[in-house]
Amino acid sequence: MVTDGTADGSVISGPAWERTVLLVVPPNDVDEVHDSVDDLWHRNADLGPGERMRFETALLELAGNVIEHAEGNERLVCQLTLRRTSTTLEAVLSDSGAEVQVPFRTEMPDPEEMAESGRGIAMIELLMDDFSYERDPEGNRWRLVMGLPESLQREHDVAEDTGGDAPR
Repeated sequence: MVTDGTADGSVISGPAWERTVLLVVPPNDVDEVHDSVDDLWHRNADLGPGERMRFETALLELAGNVIEHAEGNERLVCQLTLRRTSTTLEAVLSDSGAEVQVPFRTEMPDPEEMAESGRGIAMIELLMDDFSYERDPEGNRWRLVMGLPESLQREHDVAEDTGGDAPR
């Protein structure tokens, strides 16, 4: 299931762009996350390769970790919301997996510590301006926030109707 505020061609209220996708693992995997990010880039063509690489690397690392660390044959239900506001790119990934102890760090671990695991969370923390985790009754909730450079910031959160290809 995918939703974004442009289905009817109307101007989006709230965030400048938002898309939510529901994933069930298996059969879905990180490829579905790739598809969602590709849509983000397609609809936000002004974002450059630096912003794209930072955000996509962090998001795919997080999604890969969530999927990889699902317990045993557990069916994992995830909801991914990607959002562009006037000043940020954001991703919220909620999953039905078991509670985790997140090893938050502020610097990359020593190479010996990273041989098998541990580099993903540190890398995400270095790439994002804000990275948080919380456990609620529904499951795990991960949030990534990357500030946009001033040249890419918008004056407001509401997307302007440019008379483009959207159906009316």
